Amino acid sequence: MALKDSLRSFKQDPFSFMDNLNLTFHRNNLNLWQKYKRIQRTALYMSLICLVLWVLLGFDSTPLQFIHVLYEGIPGLILGQKGWGDLISIYNFNYGKEMHYSAFVIYLLVFYGLSKHWDSLGVTKSKNLSYSFGVTFLAIGVFEWFWISAFGVFQGQPWVYTWAMPQLRILIQNTGFTFIGIIVWLYIWLDSFVLNEQKEIVRRLWRFRVNGMAALLIFTSVALALLWIFYPWPVQQISVALKDGTVWHSSRLFPQTLYTIKTDPASSINAGEWFWVEDNWVHGLNTLVKVIWAVTVYWIGRVKAVHVFPEN
Repeated sequence: MALKDSLRSFKQDPFSFMDNLNLTFHRNNLNLWQKYKRIQRTALYMSLICLVLWVLLGFDSTPLQFIHVLYEGIPGLILGQKGWGDLISIYNFNYGKEMHYSAFVIYLLVFYGLSKHWDSLGVTKSKNLSYSFGVTFLAIGVFEWFWISAFGVFQGQPWVYTWAMPQLRILIQNTGFTFIGIIVWLYIWLDSFVLNEQKEIVRRLWRFRVNGMAALLIFTSVALALLWIFYPWPVQQISVALKDGTVWHSSRLFPQTLYTIKTDPASSINAGEWFWVEDNWVHGLNTLVKVIWAVTVYWIGRVKAVHVFPEN
């Protein structure tokens, strides 16, 4: 009976159910929905830490440089098979590879800004976090799908959008981000309507910011994406010998600082090898596109409080 009551309560108002869920263990409240402000602050602090590390460790630096040192270098150092110089080599080798500090700074700040904005509208706890994370996930998904599609097409690497392992994990991840973002976006829109007992709309609580600024941001996002694709300035092009005897040449279109190339076209393993090129201008444009696209999603998702009564 208690389970049925809980399910009924969850169905009627899932957010209130999660907010009031008793998760106290040894006097410790484990219900993070109730501690949403702590998550807000954590996101802000983490973004500032990543910003400092980004500045100190290099424009193209990544957090996973340390991760590779931990699992590739430390065990060997403990066993006496590697020295400190080997750890430095591992760290330097992974410079510019995988997710950059810039991404953590951008998306943590997007989440923090959205969460504080929902606070100002009286939306707190689980609904606040769900809405903020959902819009942030959509910002990530939009950029990542653009990058995957453009890299696959313009650099001749269609394996990046081929649904096979291990690349399949990344495609599922980005699909999940996008799907969750769209569902949350739809729920935010539905949640803006206030109904009376006859299920009639009596007023709106908020609207998405689809206005002149949104149009300007969308135009700027598209323009910068096209600038990246049709990059007009000099770029260092590279060539990679493939295992089938052919040679892959990087394209001037959609240039990168990190080219992930499938060196064995006949292999069923859907993965590539890293070839890094130092070019802070290209990386700067990459980062700028990511920023503007994130700001665009943030701006539209940063709803405006309104009270619109339907016409009689």
